[in-house]
Amino acid sequence: MTQKIFFLPLLLALSGNLMYSQTGNIGINTSDPGSKLTVNGSFAATYKTTGTSGPVDANDYYIAYNGNSNGTLTLPAAVNGAGNFIGRTYHFKNTGTATLSIVASGTELIDNQSGAGVASISVPPGYYAFFISKGTVTDTTWELILLSSSSSLPAAASTYAFSTISTTTRQPLPATVSGPYINGEINYPQGTVINTGNVMNTANGRFTAATSGYYMFYGSTQFDNGAVAGAPNFSWAILYLVKNFSTTPNNVLVQSYHSSPGILVGANVSCITYLNAGETVSMASAAAVTSGTIYQVVVSSFYGYKIAN
Repeated sequence: MTQKIFFLPLLLALSGNLMYSQTGNIGINTSDPGSKLTVNGSFAATYKTTGTSGPVDANDYYIAYNGNSNGTLTLPAAVNGAGNFIGRTYHFKNTGTATLSIVASGTELIDNQSGAGVASISVPPGYYAFFISKGTVTDTTWELILLSSSSSLPAAASTYAFSTISTTTRQPLPATVSGPYINGEINYPQGTVINTGNVMNTANGRFTAATSGYYMFYGSTQFDNGAVAGAPNFSWAILYLVKNFSTTPNNVLVQSYHSSPGILVGANVSCITYLNAGETVSMASAAAVTSGTIYQVVVSSFYGYKIAN
């Protein structure tokens, strides 16, 4: 009992020296707090490491996942009414060698600003993710603030080269003088195609995004009618990069236009675009010739790789 009486005044004295209240604001180590809580000094919160899957609880703040096999951390379930933790934040860093998945509870979703919401976010090795509770209790209850790499080159930016050797077989395509101008894709039905990573369909020339993110594409071809009877000149020729190809309408990402190039012209196209998993990009062309109904492309190359999530 004596010890309690002795320490209570001391704690009150220390508290009085360090904590202040002014017009509804609270200051720590400052007598003039300008916000609801002003800390004039350092700030510390819980740091936790784990190598296994499990729940994220109310006492967590920063979690470093150091597992060597894929793991899942599940965010707390939303609370309706008393106890709602709107504004609560969590930080995650994948310091391991496998993929970490941050998952919303039950049927709840995470707002990643690319649609109606997702059930989970993948955090590759070397990546950091920052979440905040939206306070809602259904649909998107969490918001992804940031997902980024700690290194200068994102770990997820794996290169998917899908035509490392150009096609040299001539591909005939129907000439056109009026729309729809794009009625065929440049494909790779022959030759040696290596390191495709299962992302390139050589029959139709389409690259399919394995995961959502930003991709870089580069394509080139040669319009060449030298082998066509009479060698008709091109009135014009266009090379395209097209997202989710269809005959019409098309989502043209970029084009290279050439007017009256004769019987031979080279064309190049490149772009950076965001793709959702499963979306495609392909190279297509359109041309009009001075006579005849067909034109040709030859020596075509098409490359693509993911540069960021």
